Amino acid sequence: MRVIACLAVLGLAVAGAPAHAAQSNRLSAEYERCMAKAMATADMLGCAAAETRVQDVALNSAYQALLRRLEAPRTGQLRVAQRAWLEFRQANCAYVANPAGGTAARVAGATCMAEMTAARVRELRDFATEAAAR
Repeated sequence: MRVIACLAVLGLAVAGAPAHAAQSNRLSAEYERCMAKAMATADMLGCAAAETRVQDVALNSAYQALLRRLEAPRTGQLRVAQRAWLEFRQANCAYVANPAGGTAARVAGATCMAEMTAARVRELRDFATEAAAR
C-alpha cells in the first residue's frame, strides 16, 4: 500500500511538470506528449533521455553557429566556457538525481539534463544574434 501511495504522489508531481517544463524551458512538444503517456518511471526516464538527445543536437548546432560568428580570442573563450558549462550541467544534474531520493529524483535528474541543455541552446542563440548585430 505504501508503494502505491508513493507512486501516486510521484505521478501527480510529474503530471504537472511536463507542461510547465515544456513552456518554461521550451522542451519539445514530443517530450510533452511522451511524458503525458508515461505510465512508469522507466517511461519517464526514456522521455527525458530522448529529449536530452534532441536538445544536444540543438546545442551542438547553436554552438557551431556561434563559433562561426566569432573571431579569436572570443572563440577560445567560448570553448573554455562551453567545457565548463558541460561539466557544471553534469555535476548539477547528478546532484538533482540524488541517489537517496528514489525514483522521483532519478526522473528529476534526467529531466534536469534536458532543461539545462534547452536553456543553454537559447543562451548560445542569443549570443549569436548579438554577435551578428556587431
